[in-house]
Amino acid sequence: MTRAKPNLRQPTVVAWAAVAVVAMLLVVDVLDVVANSSTLRSQVGVDYRLYMDAATSWLNGGPFFQSYQLAGPYPISAGDVLYPPVALILFVPFTFLPALLWWMLPAVAVAWCLFRLRPTRLAWLWIAVCALWPTTPLKALTGNPVIWAVAAMALGVLYYWPSVIVLIKPSLFPFAFFGANRRAWLLAVGVFVLACLPFGSLWIEWIRSLVNSQGGGLAYSVLEAPMLALPIVAWAGRTDR
Repeated sequence: MTRAKPNLRQPTVVAWAAVAVVAMLLVVDVLDVVANSSTLRSQVGVDYRLYMDAATSWLNGGPFFQSYQLAGPYPISAGDVLYPPVALILFVPFTFLPALLWWMLPAVAVAWCLFRLRPTRLAWLWIAVCALWPTTPLKALTGNPVIWAVAAMALGVLYYWPSVIVLIKPSLFPFAFFGANRRAWLLAVGVFVLACLPFGSLWIEWIRSLVNSQGGGLAYSVLEAPMLALPIVAWAGRTDR
């Protein structure tokens, strides 16, 4: 007697739970947008402008980190530069490039990742959870540089070595180890280290700014982890496994 094969299309408990979570997050996001539309409009591009101003200041011989960050303890607040100096390699070109590219290029990287991996339907549900996680739309709206770490992760799950670029966001460094068993990844680490060397004393200032900060140190951006998890979910749920 032949055993009947299980129906893989039959919805599972996990799938229905994911649907419920996604629906709940979507409702919460919509209500939040409706209730705080004026506040959200004021946040558009605020982080982008912050880091472009900091990069412009550095180019003109000014500081990259604020004097109060180096003077002593301070509470982390909007306007504080906490990225390592190597991030200037990303910031400086965008002081000249069109602002639209700041958002467009990471979006293209994520779209390419999803197109290549073709996640399963269940994976799409969890991708939606990552996309609707409250921090994700907020950071995308403000143009926070973490969107470039997401882009690096999206290309990293395809080609491995780009995940090294996540190190511009040291608080999320574990994601940078995706593909660490590949030779291309090791070469990328070497290039990244070389790129760090020219910034010299700025590294000391960065460490001081972190030591003086009061608000989590390197763990200040842990709520951004679901953003970087999005490409990994797509990779784990790819259809060509």
